[in-house]
Amino acid sequence: MIVRGRWIPFVLVLALVFAACSSRTKAQGTGTGASGSPTAGTTSTVSPGAKGGSGGSSTGASSTPGGTGGAGQSYRDGGSVGEMARAYLRRSPATELRVEVDWVTGREPSSSTLDHLRSVLLSVADKPEGIIVEKDQALPAGPDQWRLADIVSLERTARQRHSSGNTATMWIVYLNGSFGESDGTLGLAYTASSAAIFRDRMDDATTALLLESEIERSVITHEAGHLLALVNIGYHSRINHEDPQHPHHSSSQNSVMYWQIEDVSIRSLLNGGPPADFDDSDRADLKMLREGG
Repeated sequence: MIVRGRWIPFVLVLALVFAACSSRTKAQGTGTGASGSPTAGTTSTVSPGAKGGSGGSSTGASSTPGGTGGAGQSYRDGGSVGEMARAYLRRSPATELRVEVDWVTGREPSSSTLDHLRSVLLSVADKPEGIIVEKDQALPAGPDQWRLADIVSLERTARQRHSSGNTATMWIVYLNGSFGESDGTLGLAYTASSAAIFRDRMDDATTALLLESEIERSVITHEAGHLLALVNIGYHSRINHEDPQHPHHSSSQNSVMYWQIEDVSIRSLLNGGPPADFDDSDRADLKMLREGG
């Protein structure tokens, strides 16, 4: 399931975790949907430490430097989740969007999933010079349980591209093992431009009726949605579609931003598996952000 995200000093960390139908023990957490609930998961939040400066790094959140955009605008790759949304969606100052995807050896993303992500981004972002989603490099295996600090350290050494000039960038990494703060986490958006996907946990979530390819498309699109500021991250939607029990997630089961995408009910199966695209309410929000909201 998608666990509840909440604001913490200087960064928002949003995690997507294994569905309630799993037999895996949930991590302890606080707030609505905490461990012990038969239908909900827990908050997966990690305090990052110091505040990052404009165009610089966020200690404990990301050391990815920000660049300078057109017309003197600074990009904040290492800022809080959602801060880069307008740069991603609008046609200027960034006229191009590049998504760099790295992976731990043996956890390579599928090409069809990356094609799907590009298609979804093309449908919501106004980039006259295009959107490129590209596999970059394989990385050595990391710990069985990743801390946020471990992911940040990996990003420092592995990430090749940062937002500058007319190009805005995202960095997505596929990891082995699990997220130490919440063992069932499938995906994690942890800075304005960075997200991690836990491939081994997707394997665990796969069933005879729920294919890994379906989960992968949902997870990567969901995390990209958070980088685009969905739902209500730094803005207030004109549409009432945020789940009050799971902030920054959709209340609609037809949205990829729904808090629990691994819904194996008959309804979901008849609809072709978990959602892998934004719904009309999500797209209305993205249009508002793209056009000046």
